[in-house]
Amino acid sequence: MKASDFYNPMLKLILRSPLHPLISGGTMLLTFTGRKSGRQYTTPISYAREGDTITLITNRKHGWWRNLQCQALVTARVKGEDLLGKARIVAANETTLVAAMKKVYPNIPKEKATQLASEVMLIKIAIN
Repeated sequence: MKASDFYNPMLKLILRSPLHPLISGGTMLLTFTGRKSGRQYTTPISYAREGDTITLITNRKHGWWRNLQCQALVTARVKGEDLLGKARIVAANETTLVAAMKKVYPNIPKEKATQLASEVMLIKIAIN
């Protein structure tokens, strides 16, 4: 059993509950449709929001991001509110990735962000 088998359902439960303020300042729920299966998936993920744009970072090894390759319609549950938007994968150089990681994870040391830059995907959501 993986840690995420316990951790993710727990986060989903909290983020959908009145207790969401405990973690919703930095963690949101992203709901999207599988490009092959047509099924809806929801995953908790760290984020940074600036106006009508939400920035996400995920490790390339987590394949769920492939569902967002064609400007996917998504629902972002942010601070207890469901927001509709379009998600897209952003082709980014190391400098852009490091800056995005610093937004999403403000306490990450620049050296660590630089080290991880080749392993992550940058996703932007434009809120409707």
